[in-house]
Amino acid sequence: MAKFFLFDESMASAKAKITTAKLATMGDIVAPEKTFIYADGEDAPDTIHIMGGLLLAVGNSIFETTATTLTAENLDNESAFTIGADYHVYICDPTNGDETKDEDEVFKISKSSTYPSGYTAENSRKIGGFHYGVVRHVNEYGNPVNNSGEENGSGWQSYVYNGILPNSVWTVLHRPKCDPTGMCYIGGNLWGDIYLSSDDGANGLQSVYNENPITGTEGLNWYIANEKAHRVGKRLPTYAEFCQAAFGSPEGADANNNYAWSATGNTARAKCGAVTYAVSAVNIRDLVGNVWKWCDEFCLDPTASQWAWQDVLGAGHGDAYIPSNTALHAFVCGGSWSGGVLDGDRAVDCSYYPWYVNSLIGVWCVCDSQ
Repeated sequence: MAKFFLFDESMASAKAKITTAKLATMGDIVAPEKTFIYADGEDAPDTIHIMGGLLLAVGNSIFETTATTLTAENLDNESAFTIGADYHVYICDPTNGDETKDEDEVFKISKSSTYPSGYTAENSRKIGGFHYGVVRHVNEYGNPVNNSGEENGSGWQSYVYNGILPNSVWTVLHRPKCDPTGMCYIGGNLWGDIYLSSDDGANGLQSVYNENPITGTEGLNWYIANEKAHRVGKRLPTYAEFCQAAFGSPEGADANNNYAWSATGNTARAKCGAVTYAVSAVNIRDLVGNVWKWCDEFCLDPTASQWAWQDVLGAGHGDAYIPSNTALHAFVCGGSWSGGVLDGDRAVDCSYYPWYVNSLIGVWCVCDSQ
């Protein structure tokens, strides 16, 4: 719909006139809904939509949008989307801030987190984004279905498709408090990482496809996982939140890794997202198998009874008054790389103490909505 305001000394253009109605709409962003960018899902897996009627400021210009459909044709540097990649949606000003020119806005999709190719930070604005990966088919209730639409019917485990994760689509008004890349919306106030946490190289964590999940191999324990999550604005999930996110992930198997990295013969972790079908009903990968995931939930060993101060928390961190030197246990969930049929979307082990370091235990993070 092009620019909302124009400069015109003669005031001949209606767009140059300041009215009460226009003043009432003035603001950085005016949107009919917070989720003003959305995806079609399985009907058009490579398509997103921008709602009409948005007022968006870009540099010196304000645009009023019409309903717009974006596809891979709107990519700035590629001709197709890439599995496991995060994309950013930009509105761009083709007039480069010239307040006398009345031209339509341009939307671009880019892997760049700063501005799209052909534009600058001054004449473009990031308004949202999404992740492109593996999506599980579900029914209206969010339950997995097979290719006949039967809930948990034969073959449901492998009934997935490649596309834009509908619940990964975020906008500047609908997003987690932290960096939204590599995350998807689970529901309520909760967002979750799409992939298990890996080392971001800056003493924090990231959700990135095809990286090694961080574990005790890198010295991870519950405390370190909690600290690293905090540095990037995330946190460890409760057991209930883990179950919400993992629901619809296929159970592990003893003899193969078809639906989860869980075969009893496995001897090491797999890359994040390595098993195509290890995806939940809300499109989160590897919550079953691969590595156990630390949760923010604890219990005490019911057999321990010699209460005393225990120096187990690490130098300089105080002592714990507990009934044995390993009595405080933190939940780990989902199973590990050789758990076989024991691995599942409700699997939980309550035997590990939070200062325990083990190559079988990693982490997966969540964040609240902004």
